Amino acid sequence: MEKSGLKSRLIYFLFGAVSLFSQVILARRLLGVFYGNELTIGSLFAGWMFWFGAGGVLSGRSADRSERPGRTLAYLLWLEAVVFALSAALVWFSRYIFGFSPGVMAGFGGTLLAGLLFSGPTCIILGAAFNYAARSFQADESNLVSLYLYEASGSAAAGGLSLLVAGRVSAVGQILGCSLLAALAGAMALERKKAVAWSVAIAILLFILPAVFSGRLERLLVSAQWRGQEVVLHKESKYAAITITRQAGQTTFNLDGFPAFSEPSPEFFEQLVHLPLAMCGNPERVLLIGGGLTPAAREILKHPVKELVYVQLDPELTRLEEKYLPGFEEFKRDHRVKIVHRDARIFLKENGERFDAVLVNLPGPETANLNRYYTREFFSLAQANLQKNGVLGLSAGSSGNYLSDGQAALLSNSLLTLGAVFRQVVVLPLGWNFLVAGDAGAHLTTNPELIVGRLKDAGVSTRFVREYYLRDNLNPERLASVQERAARFNAQPLNQDLRPRGYYLANLLWLEQASPGWRGFITRFLQVGVRPLVWSLLMFLALALALVFIGRKKAFANLAIFAVGFASMAAELVLILAFQVGYGYVFYLVGALLSAFMAGLAFGAYLYEKLQARIERRPLPSLNLVMAGEALALLLAVPGVSMAVQGNSAPVLTLGLIFSLLVLAAIFSGLAFPLCAHLYRSESGSGMGMTAGWVNASDHFGACLGAFTMAALLVPLFGLQSGLIFSLLLAGAALASGIALARAV
Repeated sequence: MEKSGLKSRLIYFLFGAVSLFSQVILARRLLGVFYGNELTIGSLFAGWMFWFGAGGVLSGRSADRSERPGRTLAYLLWLEAVVFALSAALVWFSRYIFGFSPGVMAGFGGTLLAGLLFSGPTCIILGAAFNYAARSFQADESNLVSLYLYEASGSAAAGGLSLLVAGRVSAVGQILGCSLLAALAGAMALERKKAVAWSVAIAILLFILPAVFSGRLERLLVSAQWRGQEVVLHKESKYAAITITRQAGQTTFNLDGFPAFSEPSPEFFEQLVHLPLAMCGNPERVLLIGGGLTPAAREILKHPVKELVYVQLDPELTRLEEKYLPGFEEFKRDHRVKIVHRDARIFLKENGERFDAVLVNLPGPETANLNRYYTREFFSLAQANLQKNGVLGLSAGSSGNYLSDGQAALLSNSLLTLGAVFRQVVVLPLGWNFLVAGDAGAHLTTNPELIVGRLKDAGVSTRFVREYYLRDNLNPERLASVQERAARFNAQPLNQDLRPRGYYLANLLWLEQASPGWRGFITRFLQVGVRPLVWSLLMFLALALALVFIGRKKAFANLAIFAVGFASMAAELVLILAFQVGYGYVFYLVGALLSAFMAGLAFGAYLYEKLQARIERRPLPSLNLVMAGEALALLLAVPGVSMAVQGNSAPVLTLGLIFSLLVLAAIFSGLAFPLCAHLYRSESGSGMGMTAGWVNASDHFGACLGAFTMAALLVPLFGLQSGLIFSLLLAGAALASGIALARAV
């Protein structure tokens, strides 16, 4: 067995880089095929954590029995290189594997199964490799601390790397690069120099030469994903994977696998534009948020508009629209049109002039990022930027002769939230539910004759917003039916930044539409209150006390790292979402935010390494102190979330606050892992493979549960701060059992 040194540290560093980089790449690929909301993201990361932990548990005993763990580690890393590349490539064929068409939502069950299926092989191998790495050099606790330290450092570096390659390197290029890193780490784990040389040569042949043709390979894979449609272009910006398709004469811009807007699509854009503009008198200044410029501007400029301000976050989307939609150039040259590439909420905060109309051309609040355009805080921002007779226009999902519970609950929430800000709100149920809001000076109406008459007076010609069409759809019976269905769900909280009720309801609607069998569950889920959370915390405390007094320190080691894994994952997700709510789409910054968290883990492990002798003299009190520190970090994050969401300071200051809170929470996690490993091993007498397997598995199982419950339940149902408080109480319950154990021994 080789001694731990520079070689082992480099292998551990590469192992950490591969672990995080493959996670980011695979998640991005899955989000480009499936419906990319936070519920999907939470499911994917939960699956990742579960399989990583399972791989550790399953291989712990075999790692301890292995006579040549270094060679097995090399084989596992080579296997990881090949399996990851195949798994990531297969994601492009997910639609055929699970049987749904491009642009159509997959069911939640299919999405969850896909996350488990594609992440399973990769993560099981990585979980097993961690155990063999713990025994590959010096099979003692100092080697495990070194492994954890340099693995976290490699993950931190990979987070920064993912930020650098986003939008610059093709998806296939990223996949091959990650596989190359795994293969090189495997080559270094071999003992014979000749074997190392041959392994490096094979790695170059397998993963570098194909990268020369990565562009062509990606075009073939994307074409397979969108079979049945002509793929005009596929490009990844730092904000989204943009795919432009054509079918039956219609050009569609898809973001992360889902349609953003299509051209031509006259019916939708006529209704989106002309209904609100007919209710604000003489619209001279109009703000258009999101979507495409070309189809909306065509309708807006039919009015006597002096200035149209189009706010779009992604400049790459605008550039591609200019290239592939013929009408764009005309509007770009029009002196009345002003294009601003910025987050719309920040634009509204800093804008000094008022508009006659603000039109929101975005999907519903299906993600935390989109939800920020449907909250009370956003509506207040829009109101502050409107003239006295100005209006806000937006759509709230598709309409029909009958609204399901999910549709009615979401519509009701939008009406209630708008009504808390504006004096007047009307709903116009056409092909979509269009909402128009304004104050006392606005001329809001649902009368078809008045709407059409105002458009005629303004000299606006339309094909779809015609009197006969509006009269058929806006008849008193239909309007009353929609209002009555929505009124059934009036007893609900408003949609707010810190409590994203709209995002929660939109996710339930997604489940209802994509998985009709879940409708009964969804109806009951709308009634969920705080009581189940209280019971779950009490049950966890009782279970923790029982386990600790039966299994003593060994059980507490696993319980403590489970609670720390849950709490740190909760803090990570909530802090990232908080920055996103305050400042916009941050998925391109996720790599940097993950880097901050992993750097905190590395620093915590470094502190443990320096203080190891002192800490291990009193391991149980030391672990209780670390648990208290983790709880304190969560407590500090509660007001930190509020500061980030308010977005009153410069983005760089808020980002610094988020980074600091992430690092603080991670430092205590980094201290907890080697300390729990020491406590587990000293009490159980297990080998390093079994110790690494069980402690790492408990950490990942806690993170798995934290990721899923935070994304699927706590944040959307109770809010960002409530999610942190629940995690704080859970960590406190684990700490209470540790204090009780310390007094008993």
